[in-house]
Amino acid sequence: MAQDMHQRDKQNGEEIAIQSPFLKWLDNFWYHYKWTVIVVGFFVLVFAVCLTQCVNTPHKDAYVTFSGGYALSEEEQLAVERVFDVLSKKTFGEDAPVIGFATYTFYTEEELRTLYTDPETGDFDNYGFQTAKQHNSNRLDDLGQYMMTGECSVWLVSPAVYEHQRMKEKIAVPLTESFETVPDGAYDEYAIRLGDTALYQTYEALQILPADTLVVLTRGYIMGASSNPETYAQFKAIYHAIVNS
Repeated sequence: MAQDMHQRDKQNGEEIAIQSPFLKWLDNFWYHYKWTVIVVGFFVLVFAVCLTQCVNTPHKDAYVTFSGGYALSEEEQLAVERVFDVLSKKTFGEDAPVIGFATYTFYTEEELRTLYTDPETGDFDNYGFQTAKQHNSNRLDDLGQYMMTGECSVWLVSPAVYEHQRMKEKIAVPLTESFETVPDGAYDEYAIRLGDTALYQTYEALQILPADTLVVLTRGYIMGASSNPETYAQFKAIYHAIVNS
């Protein structure tokens, strides 16, 4: 008797579930559009995450970019960025542009070999060296592409990057176009050693960068931030402040 009642209750429950218009519609919709819902949901989630990151990331009006044989920690990068924030406010006042600091680590082959050689035993990690060498080459390619975006016109680069990217021949502005008298510490007619600037001597945060880092101003590009005359004027002012402060 109890078993019969249980069976009838089960059948009634199934009939109610099947006869419910909403549940029938939901079941049919899920059957036909399950993968569409999953894919759309995925992209909505990705968009929401990216939007949140954009909202939480402080806006930068212009960038100074470093590329050389030193990998900055996040804390060190923020410390250097604060130096440029102070420099920007001294140059432009309280309505100064917000200067970001971008980095592209690049090692010479000699620097890489040193990194992958045990200083005590002299053992050389060839596998790690070859892997790092490929990553190193990829970063240099990425830097070259970034240079062509026109998003930056003030560069702090190692002599190796300066030569590899042929900045002198391609995009660097001659010192004679920027200064009446070539500043002390000129590396050549296009670049100045960062270590010879008063700014470098003043701020300990900058001294994590190699002293032979070169300060280079590049020409405005056809697109990106430097294509805007007002923004490019800000780049030039920051460049002069780095060299003359």
